[in-house]
Amino acid sequence: MGIKIDNISHCLGSEIKLISDFVPYNKVANITKRTGIKKIYRVSKKEDLITLCYKACKKIISKKNNHHIDGLILLTQSPKYNIPSNSFILHKMLNLKKECMVFDINLGCSGYVYTLSLANAFFKSKQLKKILIITGDTYSKYCKKLNVKIIFSDCATATIVSASNNKKIEFQFYSDGAKSEYLKQRSSNYQKNINENSLEMDGVNVFNFSLEHVPMQIKKLISINKINIKKIDYLLLHQASKIVNSNIERKINIDSKKILRNYSRFGNTVSSSIPLLISQFKKKLKKKKLLLCGFGVGLSVGVCYIET
Repeated sequence: MGIKIDNISHCLGSEIKLISDFVPYNKVANITKRTGIKKIYRVSKKEDLITLCYKACKKIISKKNNHHIDGLILLTQSPKYNIPSNSFILHKMLNLKKECMVFDINLGCSGYVYTLSLANAFFKSKQLKKILIITGDTYSKYCKKLNVKIIFSDCATATIVSASNNKKIEFQFYSDGAKSEYLKQRSSNYQKNINENSLEMDGVNVFNFSLEHVPMQIKKLISINKINIKKIDYLLLHQASKIVNSNIERKINIDSKKILRNYSRFGNTVSSSIPLLISQFKKKLKKKKLLLCGFGVGLSVGVCYIET
């Protein structure tokens, strides 16, 4: 049993910010050289998580196909509401049928792989036939410090997946909650609201975690499932930054032409980075063997082999 990606789309925040908007001109070249990021996307005052996700969904969902969706899973770490789950608001806005499983997941950069795994489990149980996976984060609301402000973009994606007997999918996961302090919000939601709170990242320790565990978990999935890496068509890594990704890529024995990148164009879009790559290169990735790897906040790693 595998998963078929029926359709996929994305929507970015409408405000484009250049790195020069945040730092002195004489520092832009050095920062861009290290991160590879030239600009980021942020939601405007008229946009938020819900509007971004809705726009992404409307690109692939209409009144003709909305009644086929049996499940809606929203992946976000920047919800507009805690109660009710934001997925129920989108369920209403999209006018999905009431016989539909609906819930949110709180996870970041590895979350898309985790959510594909959940969808696969539901398909195996034969409880559901078609699931709408939505990813969305507006990290800009937490990005007060410079080291995160120049990296993260606001983005949402929508993926319709269904069960397939002709496709193969495998997963590998790694979690280390003891290192959660390296990427977290400064204060709890009980202490401060979102306007007073901020995202804090220990870049060195996040880098070290990624460099050690991402290649290791990719190699583990390949070994356990006896996958020939030479037959992999493309590797889609979470788009953290140039300095992180280029060092990870060095440790993975795969042709660099098979690695897709877009951080220079879109920045780090958190949970949306892998589906954004798939959406951007939709035609190129049809009927291919892919390795997906999300990593970061948690700290966590999620690896997936999928045949599209």
